[in-house]
Amino acid sequence: MVSTKRTWNWHDWKCAEEDVASGEVREHQYLEMKRDNYGTENSHRKELAKDVAALAVYGGTLVIGIEEDNATGRATRLSPVDLSGQVERIQQICAGRIDPPLQIAVDEISDPSDPSKGLILIDIPASPFAPHQVDGRYVGRADRVVRSLTDAEVVHLHRFRTVSEDAVVGDLERARQSGEELGLGASALVVAVTPTPLLRPEIIRDELASGSWQSWLRDITESAEARARALDGNLPLAQLVYSQRGLSFTSRNGVPVPGGRSFRYNGSDGCHLVLEVFDSGAVTLAARGIVGEYPTHRGSEDQELILEQYEAITYTFLGLAIFSGLAKHAGLRCTAGIGLHIGGLRGAVPHRPPSHGFWSSAVPYRDQTYKRVTSATTVELAGDLTGVLDRLYGNLLRGLGIGDPLRKSDA
Repeated sequence: MVSTKRTWNWHDWKCAEEDVASGEVREHQYLEMKRDNYGTENSHRKELAKDVAALAVYGGTLVIGIEEDNATGRATRLSPVDLSGQVERIQQICAGRIDPPLQIAVDEISDPSDPSKGLILIDIPASPFAPHQVDGRYVGRADRVVRSLTDAEVVHLHRFRTVSEDAVVGDLERARQSGEELGLGASALVVAVTPTPLLRPEIIRDELASGSWQSWLRDITESAEARARALDGNLPLAQLVYSQRGLSFTSRNGVPVPGGRSFRYNGSDGCHLVLEVFDSGAVTLAARGIVGEYPTHRGSEDQELILEQYEAITYTFLGLAIFSGLAKHAGLRCTAGIGLHIGGLRGAVPHRPPSHGFWSSAVPYRDQTYKRVTSATTVELAGDLTGVLDRLYGNLLRGLGIGDPLRKSDA
């Protein structure tokens, strides 16, 4: 039986060769295969732009260098293509011929017998701006066919995007309420990461229901922690993330909740962090102790309200990295809606270690809560998270009078 697996996460030639030989790889709505490189004529550039734009409606992968059976769409063999200059050319065409331009990731897999040839994999997340136009026409995909969309389909997709983007706000509020019920308090940090549009509400349901869910989820959380440890110490983000912070995952703390599982990390004084993973691939995280009263200095009875921004940014980093790991595992190419909420902030000042003397200008935060919603593609979330975290935390850090540490080399 031919598989309808959404995508194929090939990292090397041998893996691609084995999958194609198995007879299970075939073209479908989320996977386009081409035997040859696109030509240099204007019509060839237009064809590439249309193929990519059509996949951006729901996300998918375009692979160049695979021969297929035209009748069935099944891959029959690898057909390596010349790699020289193709990555840059593809990116230029997608930036110049698609309206609005698309953010894509283009990778190469070299043929061991001739490294100048191989496969080209174009990773196309579901776009928040889809449908996209090529030469003034909106394009989409129906199974294996690229076609122009009707006016009614364009209107429907735009409305669907609006509903999907609202989902992250609902997930954020539900996670906040769940955290309060578990005693995390009104000053907890809450992060929600939700696929938008929500195309496959049960994309990891089977994994969460299987007997091996502990193993693969532990691998994903440990991979997220490893990303924090691997941050380049010269980058601004590395100065704001606790590289040794972990989630202490165990197989005993997974509690079933509607549509997913909730993982509660407990200390001697009760629950201090809740991580929820849903069938849709959505992730929410709530942590207490982000805002609290501490002595103004050692031995003092005077208290001040402190925001532990290092803790907040670290847990947010881990939440984003966990979602990225789940998306990779599930072959999910999409844009994620990301929500951030911190309560109990009025009058709080940032935690300021002695090494950060330039924070002497810090001022108490004037609002009770901080809420921010942004978006990022799975491509961006798999890479450097500095830009995403700056969009989430930039306004808060500036509001505390400490400038833009995520943009400073001396942060």
